[in-house]
Amino acid sequence: MSSVGKAFDWNIFKRLYGKSRPYKKSFIFTAFLVFVLALLSPVRPEQMRRIIDVELPAGNYEGIVHITVFFISLLAVEAVIQYFQSFLANRIALGITTRLRTELYSHLLKFRLRYYDRTPVGQLVTRHISDIDGIAEVFSVGMLDIIRDLLKLIVIVCSRFFMDWKMTLVILLPVPVLIYSTRIFQMAVKKSFNDVRNEVSRISVFIQEHVTGMNIVQIFNREKQEKKKFETINREHRDAHIRGIWAYSVFFPVVELLAAASVSLMLWWGLKDILSGHTTPGTLLLFSTFISMMFRPIRQMADNFNVLQMGVVNAERVFKILDRDGAQSDEGKLPAGTLQGAISFRNVSFGYSENIHVLKGINLEIHPGEMLAFVGATGAGKSSIANLLNRFYDFQKGELLIDGHSIQSYKLSELRKNVGLVLQDVFLFSDTIYNNIALHNPSVTREMVVEVSKLIGTHEFISKLPGNYDFNVRERGGMLSVGQRQLLSFVRAYISNPRILVLDEATSSVDTESEQLIRKATEQLTKDRTSIVIAHRLSTIQKADRIVVLEKGEIAEEGTHHELLEKNGHYRRLFDLQFDEAV
Repeated sequence: MSSVGKAFDWNIFKRLYGKSRPYKKSFIFTAFLVFVLALLSPVRPEQMRRIIDVELPAGNYEGIVHITVFFISLLAVEAVIQYFQSFLANRIALGITTRLRTELYSHLLKFRLRYYDRTPVGQLVTRHISDIDGIAEVFSVGMLDIIRDLLKLIVIVCSRFFMDWKMTLVILLPVPVLIYSTRIFQMAVKKSFNDVRNEVSRISVFIQEHVTGMNIVQIFNREKQEKKKFETINREHRDAHIRGIWAYSVFFPVVELLAAASVSLMLWWGLKDILSGHTTPGTLLLFSTFISMMFRPIRQMADNFNVLQMGVVNAERVFKILDRDGAQSDEGKLPAGTLQGAISFRNVSFGYSENIHVLKGINLEIHPGEMLAFVGATGAGKSSIANLLNRFYDFQKGELLIDGHSIQSYKLSELRKNVGLVLQDVFLFSDTIYNNIALHNPSVTREMVVEVSKLIGTHEFISKLPGNYDFNVRERGGMLSVGQRQLLSFVRAYISNPRILVLDEATSSVDTESEQLIRKATEQLTKDRTSIVIAHRLSTIQKADRIVVLEKGEIAEEGTHHELLEKNGHYRRLFDLQFDEAV
């Protein structure tokens, strides 16, 4: 349940506090230091009162010196305690957020791709970075500082109450108004914090999408329009912050006004008591210090409570992802290391949404070592075949068997290790060529990478790059051509040595020269393993053992290249259309 509308969500806070259990001893010791600081808070004002009321009238210079030395020593002790308290609190906060960030990322690694289809990348980046950084402040600043200030208030009020309960009550008269004002302030700031976090997420999503798609913006001359969109989002982000600033700008003057009222009441009551001989100037100075020491923690508590609130809002967003059951089911027990590569589709129906099926009642047998090609118009369901074989998505109806066993009966990690996939849109990390091929697998040596690169036909162009296999391809492989990225994906797939290989339109976006290299690479890659080639260019699959034509999610035809041409059906029309265009 969302915490929006509540001043503070204690359920989220309790869950967040539970994250500190691994640091329980450090947290208790830090809280003890906070308690010691609170106990020491009334000591210094009391020494000042003693100088004015006792030592100064008696002319005891030596006593004044002793108290001054004690005063300075006490300041030094408080400084040391405060140093350790601050250091430990921040270390605990960083430890908690490091574990939480890892927990969140590990959870996301298990999610189905359907979740990423529907969730903006910028939103997830915000959860991992700024939201978790906000949670850190709960433990480094918010919670312990609130405890410290609350203890200070209790110690100070109690000590002054026992000294002069009447003057203490007079000074506390404005406090109920202050408590009420603080409550209104907390509600206003909570609302503004929610708005700010939403706007930060919107900005992250917008920037991530538009930086990634900057070429589209520039190609279609949309710079002015996109700038206006960003200005609108940025302005709303500013306005959300201003609403929070407005609450602060009202609250702090109210605190100062109420503090001034307490001072006025103290002077009225205290001077009357001095004249009547019921109190001393030192006591009046002590109570003056008491007012400052009382209102400063109240003001800081309101500020720190807002930090705490902000942390709870951030935690709620993070917990919402952690509570999401989006993980791909992995209940299979069968090992996949000895797969033969026989694949059976039995009345398989699948759709990315429950009501719209992309594949409809597919029945198909693929034999071990066979090279089978899927062709068809865009949207016919070709790529969905690849998604099902890797279990990126699960089908809604029918059965999908590998070597006679349900695909769900295999352990997911082993299944994906043995089903290689080369996509049309190759993703390369901002790293070296060697690391993009080996993917930091310690069992893949540089010698293996070089050997496979020579076999596939990529060694020549890699050798010409600065640093060759240590060349950094930058974000998404932007330093390489489309064909070069595609060839590297072939090397990456070959290194993993899968029993089943899926090539998803691997030549649709490359030039003729790269296509020739990719054809040779395909021959090497598909040798002695079950291969499924999803093709747009029919010239690349004419040597396939069998070709399946998909039409609106159903199998329209199947056979060899020559058999399908003789049928003079769907395949023939696709063939004539492509080669007429080529002419």
